Amino acid sequence: MRWLLILCAVMSMSFAGLSVHAQAKEEPKKEEPKKEEPEKEEWLDDAAMEKLMEACKDNWNKLKLNARSKMGDKAAEAADALAAAADKMLKYHKKEVREAKDWKDWCADLKKQAQDFSKAAKKSDWKEAEKAKEKIATACNDDGCHGKYRPEEEGK
Repeated sequence: MRWLLILCAVMSMSFAGLSVHAQAKEEPKKEEPKKEEPEKEEWLDDAAMEKLMEACKDNWNKLKLNARSKMGDKAAEAADALAAAADKMLKYHKKEVREAKDWKDWCADLKKQAQDFSKAAKKSDWKEAEKAKEKIATACNDDGCHGKYRPEEEGK
């Protein structure tokens, strides 16, 4: 009987040791990477777009004033703000507008010309800055984006 008890004790220790050894060999569980939620699209409603357009108007006036005064850094700062606004314009909530080819083209042209103006103004290259300024005006004026997409003003 003693033999049997000793055998059982040895066997249980062996199995316990195997269990501990097996657990030690297991690789630690790797945490699954967290799935990033896609960013929620933030669309500009009409009021936000109107506010953006007012800011563009202010920056356009600053650009022209500082260009006339040959204040390169300040003119470039206004142009940089216009370039940033061009990206925001692509987030307009009206799908038929934001997906229109001409809208995208005018926004891209505004951004490119504003960036070109900024670079030229920082170098005090007023000849190149003037060319870019004229192209900004062309993208935005009544023959461009404003002629097609600007909402009718009340009282007209």
